[in-house]
Amino acid sequence: MEIMDIIRALWDKDEHGDNLTMVQISLEDMDEATGETVKQISELTTRDPLVSLADIGGYTTIRITYKYNTSSAFNRMRMIVEDYSQHMTEFIHSGQESAGIPCLRVTIRPMSIAGAMIAAVNPIFHNIQPHDPMYTECNELQLLFPPDSVWFFEDPEFDEKAVSDQVRAEMTAKQAAEQNAKKKREEKEAYQQEREKEMQKTLSEGYDMHGGHVIQNAYHGFGKDRDK
Repeated sequence: MEIMDIIRALWDKDEHGDNLTMVQISLEDMDEATGETVKQISELTTRDPLVSLADIGGYTTIRITYKYNTSSAFNRMRMIVEDYSQHMTEFIHSGQESAGIPCLRVTIRPMSIAGAMIAAVNPIFHNIQPHDPMYTECNELQLLFPPDSVWFFEDPEFDEKAVSDQVRAEMTAKQAAEQNAKKKREEKEAYQQEREKEMQKTLSEGYDMHGGHVIQNAYHGFGKDRDK
């Protein structure tokens, strides 16, 4: 299999018009000696965007393009990349030994070619810009990698159906979590509104303008004061 075969397959779609390329972006702390993950910080797996590669001056640019810049997956991916940049800057300027170095892993699988995979690690630059220069909407994330940080693989044991099912399951779980969070916010807002109504009613019926509680026919004090 040629590298260009993998690159051309990145825009393949299924019979329903859905993308057949899976993108996974992962931020972690990595053991420099072994390459193993010391700490997983954040991760996103999606089939929403279109992915393309370009080679300019020996450097590889990975373009990840979303239909809309309001996509929750696009905003989350952008945050992961920005967190990586901040994490790496802090690591470089800390001057202290760390349990692991920051690592941003990008894995791309064009599932129309069984076993094909592109892996890239630690971009040296990233940018958000419009996919089409005729528009102002910034809906594309560009990641620039040095030539020794991008690899092309073919894994005969790769099960694209299992990965596809996993992605769909994760997307379904994410949607369910978002709906559950929305329901909880609505319930909280409804409860707060009801409490405010009760407070307003209580204030109008049982409190004077200075905030003192008025109790009709109440007795205070002892002895003669109580008998008044």
